[in-house]
Amino acid sequence: MNAETSFFLDKLLRTAEPGLFSVGDLFLSMTVASLLAFVLSSVYRHTHRGTSYSQSFLVTMFMMAVATSVVMLIIGSNIARAFSLVGALSVIRFRTAVKDARDTGYLFAAMVAGMGCGTQFYLAAISMVGFLSALLVGLYHADFGLKKKMESIVRVTFDKEGGAEGRVEAALAEIFADVRLVNRVLDIAEGADTNVYVVRPKGGVAPSGIEEKLRQTAGVRELALYQSDQHAPF
Repeated sequence: MNAETSFFLDKLLRTAEPGLFSVGDLFLSMTVASLLAFVLSSVYRHTHRGTSYSQSFLVTMFMMAVATSVVMLIIGSNIARAFSLVGALSVIRFRTAVKDARDTGYLFAAMVAGMGCGTQFYLAAISMVGFLSALLVGLYHADFGLKKKMESIVRVTFDKEGGAEGRVEAALAEIFADVRLVNRVLDIAEGADTNVYVVRPKGGVAPSGIEEKLRQTAGVRELALYQSDQHAPF
């Protein structure tokens, strides 16, 4: 090996500041960050609900964890370097909208894990990911936060004549615990009006039974029942 090659390799493999970190520290930090990101992504995949699942989001967690760990190694305790990196990273503009608030939490957890690995606080990073993973799995299986009685929207088109509106409201009052008229559309069709109600169902009443009961009401032409999915991201 000639002197030029030796000089090049020495420049390539040693840090700008002697003693800042070694090659072993670098690869250990990235390896532990990757393992912690794998745990977080596995928990995310297991507990995800709704229709917004994205494989690329899991890959992003790995990227965030590993990149953050290296950034923290580079910064070290140098305040000037920290401000320089913040200024450089501020050039990046993130245009992707995060639809689910949980996704933001997972990304933040991946960054914290990377920060812990980059500053060699491995125990803190591992403890955080382990505790958070157990907590999220527990909340998922307990279905924590699920509200059993969600308000729904009922849209009914009925005959304008013959007292159909009164029969509809009586049927709604019989089925639901609370009924509020929020919108009225007159003359939506020949001889028909449409009312929109916000309702709160009684316990133990299935949506299919609600629709069947209202459709049997004399004078009802069209019926639509809108219920929100609590597991949806938006």
